[in-house]
Amino acid sequence: MRGLRGVRRRAAVVIAAGLLAASAIPAMGQPQPDHGTVDDGAAEWPATDVFGESSALDPDAAWQERQRLDRAGPAATSAVAEPDEIAVAGGVTQPAFDYAGAVREAVVIPGAVSSQDGGELDEIYVDIIRPAASDGELRVPTIIIPSPYYHANGRGRLGETKPVPGEPIDAFPLYYDNYFVPRGYAVAYLDLAGTRGSSGCLDIGGPAEIDNTVKLVEWLNGSGTAYDLDGREVAADWSNGLSAMVGKSWDGTVANGVAATGVDGLATIVPIAAISSWHQWYWHNGVHFQGHTALSLATSIQNGNQLPPFSECGGVRDELALGEVTADPEHEFWTERDFIRDAENVKASVFIVHGTNDYNVKPVNYGAWWDALAAHDVPRKIWLSPVAHEKAFDFRRDEWLDTIHRWFDHWLHGIDNGIMDEPVADVEHGLGQWDTYQTWPGGTTTLLRLGRPEGPDDPRPGVLGLSRANVVPRTQSFVETRRPVNSVVQDGFAADERRLVFMTDELTEPVRISGSTSVSLRVTVDGADAGLSAYIVDYGTAERTDWSSGGGIRNLSTISCFGQGTATDTGCYPDVERATRTLPHEVVARGWARASFVAGEDSLVPGSSYRMQWDIMTDDYVFEPGHRIGIVIAGVDTNIQSRFNFGNTVEVNLSGSHVRLPVVGGARALRLAGSG
Repeated sequence: MRGLRGVRRRAAVVIAAGLLAASAIPAMGQPQPDHGTVDDGAAEWPATDVFGESSALDPDAAWQERQRLDRAGPAATSAVAEPDEIAVAGGVTQPAFDYAGAVREAVVIPGAVSSQDGGELDEIYVDIIRPAASDGELRVPTIIIPSPYYHANGRGRLGETKPVPGEPIDAFPLYYDNYFVPRGYAVAYLDLAGTRGSSGCLDIGGPAEIDNTVKLVEWLNGSGTAYDLDGREVAADWSNGLSAMVGKSWDGTVANGVAATGVDGLATIVPIAAISSWHQWYWHNGVHFQGHTALSLATSIQNGNQLPPFSECGGVRDELALGEVTADPEHEFWTERDFIRDAENVKASVFIVHGTNDYNVKPVNYGAWWDALAAHDVPRKIWLSPVAHEKAFDFRRDEWLDTIHRWFDHWLHGIDNGIMDEPVADVEHGLGQWDTYQTWPGGTTTLLRLGRPEGPDDPRPGVLGLSRANVVPRTQSFVETRRPVNSVVQDGFAADERRLVFMTDELTEPVRISGSTSVSLRVTVDGADAGLSAYIVDYGTAERTDWSSGGGIRNLSTISCFGQGTATDTGCYPDVERATRTLPHEVVARGWARASFVAGEDSLVPGSSYRMQWDIMTDDYVFEPGHRIGIVIAGVDTNIQSRFNFGNTVEVNLSGSHVRLPVVGGARALRLAGSG
C-alpha cells in the first residue's frame, strides 16, 4: 500500500473513560444566501448544510448537560462487563456497551479507480468507532456515513468536522456514534476521494465517489482489503458482514449511488435530502440551474480541503467541464451519474427522507427515485415534511430516533420489531400534523383544462377546471420576464402582463395532491426561445412552515443529549422549533423549461405554434376549504434558473392546453369539493 502522505501514523487505540480532554465543538457551516436577491456568482447552494443563524454550541454547557443526564440515568455501562452479544428488549437493541471505552481506529481502503493523474489507485480514509466487545466474540454491523465535508463545511447544524487525519479520533460528527455504538453498532465516517484523508479527485457522482466507497462495504462483508495507519493489512473480523449507509444531501447521494451498484452486504440505506440523479441537480428540461456547475462544485470543495492540486486532477476536471454544456440527460456523463437507471440492481432497503420545499436537492430527486424503487419492489419507506434542505433529526426528532433505531435493528440485526408492517409513508401536511399511508404516492392523474373567467362576477384571471371552460378568445399572452417566484405568484387576482394565472373555484372540502404534475401547452413565441416556469400555488391564507428561514427550523437556547458521550464528544445538540409564517398564498410545487428544449428544436421559428410539455416536481399537499388551487405560467425564476431572459411574448392557446394534476380521489374529489 502506498504510504499515507503528510500525516503521522498510529495504530488503533481504545480510549478509556475519564481520559478525554474537553475540546471546542466546531462552529457552523457557511451562511445561507439571501433568497430574495439575484446571485450572479457560482455560490448557489452546494449540496451541503447552510444556515443563516449562529449555530455555535457552548462545549462546557454541553458537557454539563451530559453529566447531568448521566447522573440521572442508569449506572454507567463501563462499570459492568460488556456482554458478547447485543441486548434486546421491547423489540429494540439496548445500550449495553460503553461509548467512552469503545475502539477508535482509522483504516485506509485501496480504491477501485485511479482518479488522480498518474495512475495510482485512490486511497480512501475511514474513521471507525465500535464497541470494545467487538474485539472479542461480539460481531456488529456498521453504519457508514460518507462525506466530502469532514474537513471543510462540516455536517449538521453545528457544522461538525473531523480532526486532522493521521491518528484515531475521539470526536465524531453527528449523533449516530453516540446513539448506536452503545446499542451494538460500529459507525464508519468515510472521506470521499479528494477530501481530508483520502487521495484522488472529486468527480461529482462518478466512480471515484461511488466505486471507491463500495470498497468499504466489501471490506466489511469480508471480501475487501484495508490497512491500518502503519501500513499493516487488517481484517474487519469484528463485522457481522452487514452495513447501512445514511446521510444528508451529498452524503445520502453517495448512499443512493452505492446501493445502485448492488454490492453485497449493504442491507439498507437512508438517503436524507439526497440526489438520485446528478443531472437533476444541475438541469431541468433544458434549464441549467443558477449557481454551481459540476466543475465549480468540485473546485469549491477541493479548495476547502486544500488537496490535491488541480494540476493532478486534469482528467477528471476535463470530464466535469462537460456538465456545464450538456443539457441532454442521455449523455454518458450524466447516465453514469444517474442512479435511477440502475434501480433494478438495488438489494438494500431504502428509507427516504425529504423536504417538499427543498429546492437545493429538488423534489424530483425523491419522486423519481421512489417510483423506480417501487417498480422493482425494493423494500422502502418515506417521510416528507414541508421544510427545505433539512433532516428528520431536526424536524421530527423524537419520532426519528425511535424509527431509525427500529429500522436499523430490523435490517442490520435481524430483529422482528414490526417496522415493515407500519405505513409506508409519513407526510406532514399541517404544522405538526402527520398523516400515514399504506401506499404512496396516492394521486390519480386528473386532467384540468385552462379557460377564461366565467362571467363579469368571476374574479379569477383564468379558470382551472375539469370541464372545457370559456376559451373565447382562444389565446392569452404574457411577456417573459425574469422575476423571483414570490413576485410572480403574489396577488393572484391582480392583472399582470408578465404571467398567466388559472384558479379553481373556492374549495368546499379538502383536496390532496400526491405525486408529480405535468403541464402541456400549445405555445407561440415571437422570438427564437423563451425560459418558462410553471407553479402550483395554494391561494388561501394560513400559517405554514417558513421554509425560507433556516430551512424551516430555528435553534433554541436549550440543549439535549443523545445516547452516550464524553467530554470531547458529548452527543449534545441545540433543541429546535419550527419557524412559521402566515401568507395569503403558498408555492406548492415548481417546474421549469427552456422552450426550445421541450419543443425538441435547436431554436424556435418566431410565430410558429409548438406543443410544449414539462413536469412540475413531486409533492404531497392538502388544499384546505376556502382555498383555491392555482397554476401560474410565467418567465424565468431568478431564484432557480440560470441567467437568461429573452423578453419575448409567449402566447398560449387555451383550447390546446391543460394540466395533469395528481389528485387523490381523482375528478370525483374535485367535484365533491365544488371545483368541477
